[in-house]
Amino acid sequence: MDLATILPEQLDGWTAHKTVPLKNHTDMFNYMDGAAELYISYGFGEALSCTYYMDGQPEVLAEVFDLLAPRNAFGVFTQTRESEISQFGQGTYRIPGALFFWKERYYIALSAWESNSVSDTFVDALAGHIDQKIAGTGIVPAIVDLLPETDRIPYGYKYFHHYVWQNAYFFISDQNLFLIDADADAVMARYAEGDDRNYLLLIRYVSSEKAGEAFALFGREFFPGGLTGNCIRRDDGRWMAAATEGGYLMAVFNASIADRASGLLDAVLRNVRS
Repeated sequence: MDLATILPEQLDGWTAHKTVPLKNHTDMFNYMDGAAELYISYGFGEALSCTYYMDGQPEVLAEVFDLLAPRNAFGVFTQTRESEISQFGQGTYRIPGALFFWKERYYIALSAWESNSVSDTFVDALAGHIDQKIAGTGIVPAIVDLLPETDRIPYGYKYFHHYVWQNAYFFISDQNLFLIDADADAVMARYAEGDDRNYLLLIRYVSSEKAGEAFALFGREFFPGGLTGNCIRRDDGRWMAAATEGGYLMAVFNASIADRASGLLDAVLRNVRS
């Protein structure tokens, strides 16, 4: 789809006065500097930025990103949203003066320089226009359905397939210990609150052999002496649990007691096996 056909030249008295096509990684880095890595790590195709004006109103910026596959658009959305409503596309996140949503292979960000009733109404109208222009829907990666629900923080997970995001909630390593690549599906989720907060990393590989290779590499770094009942207590006193099952690798980090680590691990194992 030509991105220019998604964004209108005029809508409800607002006019597009500045349109910036972003065709490659260099364009992205020049346009948004540090934020470009997010989109590039998910398989950036191209993007279009457009600024809308109406006399006496704050500017509204519209950005449409073509991320080549629905799983990429969904992944970027999970990186930006803290809550979710079913308003536009396949999931919408709103904050004052801005909204973000994904649909099919596209991620859309709309924001006003200042929020008022007029700009907010236009942002909604523009979102509806874009939503209608994008035909079809994408499938949420099936790995998300394998996350245990008990004690999971609402919308507290991120989907990815670049190893840098393994540290999104909890620092694990600056190395690609899990051999995460474009063929893998990974999700990191938060569970419980306060001192009981723990994190589940679940990865699906193309084969059980690849999962085993990643588990061995991870094990040499984190539990060279092996695991006892899939669990180990780290030097900081927190517990970790890990296992593989077929083409999946799962690891629980930062549990306050062994039972929490092993319980969450057992729960995801049951989901994978079912």
